[in-house]
Amino acid sequence: MKDAIHSYPLMTSFFKKIKTIIQQGTSSKGLALSATIGMLLGVFPILGVSTWLVTLIALRFKLNLVLMMSLSYLLWPLQVVLIIPFLRLGEAFWNVPPFPLSLDQIILAFNVSVIDALKDLWDANLYALWGWLLVSIPLGLLCYLLLEKLFDFLIKRRKQELA
Repeated sequence: MKDAIHSYPLMTSFFKKIKTIIQQGTSSKGLALSATIGMLLGVFPILGVSTWLVTLIALRFKLNLVLMMSLSYLLWPLQVVLIIPFLRLGEAFWNVPPFPLSLDQIILAFNVSVIDALKDLWDANLYALWGWLLVSIPLGLLCYLLLEKLFDFLIKRRKQELA
């Protein structure tokens, strides 16, 4: 099998690139940053965006894409649950009236004016994003510091076991 793969330079190149992506970001700092960003983006309040953000950030900064994507996907249920608390926090921060969340109110808004309803939904997403930022910045710093110590300890222990 090994000979079959090596006889195709394109396949060899492809597997080398995959191996590089999987192995990058495996220092204690890289793992801590990857885990922190993966968890924070896993609860990002705008649905459909976190997978793209995780991928772009991991590839751009040579972080551990597998760890980031795994944590992001594991936290997906929490992402859905936290959208409304993030929205309410963002609204409170900007001191604006709460966005109506009942289905009847949203349907009524679209019946009155599609453009205004879309604008209101856009604003609600922005307030949720602000709520997420207010929580994620201090929580992310704390998480990174704790995880960096944990991963440093685990890596050192693993090296001692192998020695």
